[in-house]
Amino acid sequence: MRVYSNGIRKLIGLVIIACIVGGVLGYQSTFAKSTNNHSTAIFPNYPENENGQTYGSVKEDTSVEFLPDLIHMGSINDIAGYVLKKDYLGELSRSVPLYNVDGVNIIGSFHIGAKNMNYPKNKNGQTYGSSADAASSETEPELISAVGVDGTTGYVLKKDLDGEQPKSPQDAIALQNSRTPGGRDIPLYDVEGTTVIGVFHVGGK
Repeated sequence: MRVYSNGIRKLIGLVIIACIVGGVLGYQSTFAKSTNNHSTAIFPNYPENENGQTYGSVKEDTSVEFLPDLIHMGSINDIAGYVLKKDYLGELSRSVPLYNVDGVNIIGSFHIGAKNMNYPKNKNGQTYGSSADAASSETEPELISAVGVDGTTGYVLKKDLDGEQPKSPQDAIALQNSRTPGGRDIPLYDVEGTTVIGVFHVGGK
């Protein structure tokens, strides 16, 4: 009876050890996969040029830390053109050098619009906030905070606030002459830019 009991104990002990070892190995495997996936997400596999700079294309919503050193912006005479990351992130609208893949030889220039990386976005992907936080008109959010004629706080669309833009000096004169002295009314929206919650008056006295 004692021999049988000892055999059972040894068998149970082996099962416990096997379970512990299997659990550890399974955790290590899962951890390794998780680490690999995390690494891939954080560090995109951009190639490097002979000077050790990463280069490649990016999407508009690519986070700053994911950007390569040289960002592809098109081609000139079938030569791929890139702008430097620091130029791409500049706040002012300007023309910057366009380099070939070595990041040294300039093959042309590229005009970059001003950027503001700090405005939040609503569920429809529109940026919103105060125009006072913008470095220039081009960096203003799509929805600009405003107070309606009745005191309601909301947002106006930048395109509504800017109105029709002239394409020539003649257009500018025509638009100026067509504007009413009293200004104009535009919709005041909620933060999602879909529901009209009031009226905002532009221009006039």
